[in-house]
Amino acid sequence: MVERSELQKMARTIDAHRKQLDDLHSRIDQITAIIDEHDITSSILQSLQQSVQTGRAGARLSIGSGVTLHYEHENETEGTALVDLGSGVYGEKPWSEAHAMTIERKEGITHLHKDLSEQATKLEVKITELAQEFNDAAATLQPTQPTPTPQPATTDTPQPSAEDKPRRSSRRGGRFGNELTLDD
Repeated sequence: MVERSELQKMARTIDAHRKQLDDLHSRIDQITAIIDEHDITSSILQSLQQSVQTGRAGARLSIGSGVTLHYEHENETEGTALVDLGSGVYGEKPWSEAHAMTIERKEGITHLHKDLSEQATKLEVKITELAQEFNDAAATLQPTQPTPTPQPATTDTPQPSAEDKPRRSSRRGGRFGNELTLDD
């Protein structure tokens, strides 16, 4: 038999794991957006490298707030891009080097994404196991007060209709009634 305080402790542990899982999913979403950004950057740099062979490269660059600049590079030599080298330091690099750096960064970020996804999967399994343990323990919990047995209805007392019955207010609805849930 499990005590109520033990069940509450288990529920708090499960809730903490769920919060950690939500945080992991949020970080995974952010990293996915960064990977997508790197894909776009990589394809633009690759396109610029290929178009320089014609002696003219052009692009439209969004600078935010719905404003786009037209960019033209008229030379058969490769252009340059400002690249964040880290710690707020930027360096001017040829498109090919900027492209290689972008791909290298994307690989590192993809590795991080994979690690976080694996952590999330393991945490989901752990939460499932803990929830099952909680449910099993809750099933063995004995009620502290005896539950009243329902009295059979007598024929001489009229039964109130559904509209006549007062609604019972509870802090949560649903099919659980007085059963112990993870919220307790």
